[in-house]
Amino acid sequence: MASLTITAYHTRRAINWAILGLIAYLILRLSWGIFAAIWLMLFPPPPTPANHAFGKLPAIQFPKTTEPTDLRYRLETVEGYVPPASESAMVFFMPKNPANLLALTNTKEFAKQLEFANEPVQESKYLYIFTDPQEPLRQMQYDIVSKNFTLRYLYRQDPSLFTERDVPLAQTALMEAQGILQNFQLYPSDIADGSTHVQFLKFSGDTLIPTTSHSQSDALRIDYFRGDIAATKIFYPNPDQGPITFIYSGSKLSKKRLLEFTYNYWPIDPLTTATYTLKTSTQAWQELQSGGAYIARFPKGDKKDVIIRKIYLGYYDSLESQTYLQPIFVFEGDNGFMAYVPAVASPWTE
Repeated sequence: MASLTITAYHTRRAINWAILGLIAYLILRLSWGIFAAIWLMLFPPPPTPANHAFGKLPAIQFPKTTEPTDLRYRLETVEGYVPPASESAMVFFMPKNPANLLALTNTKEFAKQLEFANEPVQESKYLYIFTDPQEPLRQMQYDIVSKNFTLRYLYRQDPSLFTERDVPLAQTALMEAQGILQNFQLYPSDIADGSTHVQFLKFSGDTLIPTTSHSQSDALRIDYFRGDIAATKIFYPNPDQGPITFIYSGSKLSKKRLLEFTYNYWPIDPLTTATYTLKTSTQAWQELQSGGAYIARFPKGDKKDVIIRKIYLGYYDSLESQTYLQPIFVFEGDNGFMAYVPAVASPWTE
């Protein structure tokens, strides 16, 4: 009996010590995690040294803007000053499809699947126009090398289609658009991992303008955006419009229901990279003030005084062909303002 009592005593002590040991381990693990996070915050690792492996980069080509740029800027960031940015960043190679003898044949096969049976009209060396013989207002512009295209129904010449207002619900349109992309193998992983934006539209005058609700809408627009690369967001000439878009009307006729399908996607090679020295954020701020920025979104209400709230790094994806995905400084301000300044230091860009 005594031996059983002693055994039970030692067993209880062993269990107690095991519990204490587990608690101590969890406390130490949590403390180490907090210490490591604080250490990295106070003493961040040095940035990856720039290797400039692609040589001198071509200058980023932003679209031409016709709106006046006599804006006045005032800095009111959370920090109270221009926040510092990384000294270097990655640049990504953007491969291009080579021209080949089967390009036009493959394009015609693709067009037939979209019910464009007629021979196309050649507009330029690589650009062809297809017209639907049954619906002449339905056309597709296709680049046989890049494989980018825009399918449109010229609704301005047929405003009567908006008398039908059976505009699909957002979720229904999203499922249909994704089905089209997957069916034609036009759904790359960075688009699948990205975000979508749905906007209801109303026909006004001769164009479609944003509206706030499904009940008031004559059409619905879906924009697909790439996912982040190197934990950094990708931006476009119009920050509200992605490289892949769909616009659906409320028409019951299938060829009038899809008013627009734009595919303007340039692939990025995430494995072929180089690192480049960047301008300081203060230099970028000075360029914005001196009129050297691309204004991606002008402030609402025709305001000339812009308060800048955020400054950070992003990447710029052009609608036109570019060889490299390059970093930019993004400036966000009140009333929807947004502007871009190229981030690569001047010795390394044309």
